[in-house]
Amino acid sequence: MHSPAGVTHESNFAPSGQGTGHVWPVLSAERAEQSLQTGDATGAAALLDGMARFASGVGLIPEQDWEFGPLAASPYGTDPTIASIGFENGGPAGSAAPLTWAAGAFVRLFTDIGAGSLVDQPANTVARYITSTPGTTPLTVTSPADGSAVTGTVTVAGTTAAGNQVDVLATNTDTSFATTADSTTAAPDGSFSLTMPVGAGTTALSIVATSPTGATAHALRTVVYDFVPGTKLLDVTDPSGDDNGPGNYAYPTASDFKPGAYDLQDFQVYDDGTSIIFRVQTRDLTPTFGSPLGAQLVDVYVHDPSAPTADTSTAASFPQRNYTIGAAGAWSRLIEVQGFGQRYVDGHGDTLGTVAIHANQVSRYITFSVPKSSLGQPAPGWGFTVVLTGQDGYSPDQARGFQATPQPYQFGVCATASSDPHCTFDPGSVPKAVDVLVPAGVSQATELDYTLGPVVLQPVIMP
Repeated sequence: MHSPAGVTHESNFAPSGQGTGHVWPVLSAERAEQSLQTGDATGAAALLDGMARFASGVGLIPEQDWEFGPLAASPYGTDPTIASIGFENGGPAGSAAPLTWAAGAFVRLFTDIGAGSLVDQPANTVARYITSTPGTTPLTVTSPADGSAVTGTVTVAGTTAAGNQVDVLATNTDTSFATTADSTTAAPDGSFSLTMPVGAGTTALSIVATSPTGATAHALRTVVYDFVPGTKLLDVTDPSGDDNGPGNYAYPTASDFKPGAYDLQDFQVYDDGTSIIFRVQTRDLTPTFGSPLGAQLVDVYVHDPSAPTADTSTAASFPQRNYTIGAAGAWSRLIEVQGFGQRYVDGHGDTLGTVAIHANQVSRYITFSVPKSSLGQPAPGWGFTVVLTGQDGYSPDQARGFQATPQPYQFGVCATASSDPHCTFDPGSVPKAVDVLVPAGVSQATELDYTLGPVVLQPVIMP
């Protein structure tokens, strides 16, 4: 929608699902009650008058009012995502009219002004928080640590004053806010401990201590149960601290790139009956560029020994990656995940579908899955070539590039300039592989050493 002054406003109705907020008359009522409480009856009355003027019909106070100049209704047939239904300054902005909340607030404010005070105040609430404010009581929560990982249960423990009641609410913020509750009484030494069940996902723990006289204290902790359903088929760890390719790569210098963001720690494969689930753990998984895995790009090249040779490939995801896959890992499926994109293709490069992806900063696992019907059933002899590098949505191959030495948003072939052949190599020709999973007996530094010839990556084979 466009105002006469040319200011663009997003559509505030279906089917766009977007909109702009406008003036809320009901908030005038809330402000007026505050004015009345502080002795400004004239200000409260002015706000009541403003609410009445915002109404349409006979006291039909809307949810929101239009605060711009008149805007005529669009002709029939106008694209509904940009069409106007017609607006007048101070009139309803296409929202609910009347809004019962606003109408009720108007009536209550009218009564308040007549009485000279707020008439709708719960006696118990006033007594507790206005007439006499509650005191505080000590509370120290020693377990769990905020942001910690758990596996099905969590022990909430700490100290408070002896005899205090301790209530704990555990709310899973990933499953429709399902909540469980438990309570206990602090021991004579002030200690308390409760064991709470925790479902898969993130759980917020609200811990409240209350003394016999009503004094309270509150603490909040968050825990994560990064549960994966199904049967674990493969679990391969990778050394820590080898996130430097052949041994000489350096991270970009911008603060967005945290130490360990490209340090592969673990690779897992699960079968839940309908999907094959892959998990890649990094040493650091701090959300970057607004995404839980905004720094990382993971490629998993899947070798199915029963796949016809004509349907497999040894090429990298893109030629610009500057490596190939060994014949033992010739892949029939490629799964690529990153913070802002994905690929799931067969050996011919044809798309097979989408990848379900999520990441967990606490466990530091990037978890992604594809249907078993399109991937096949991993079994002994299957191979996985796993490559971790940096994502860059502005690059043709979606992978972050290299310069001779690190730049704010480019990897460095070497940390500093040097005459070493590794450091004088063309930055555009080095393999874009910061950390890879290698089979037993294979050195990553040797496998990725581009000065020895073309880089060929070997798979890890399921036993």
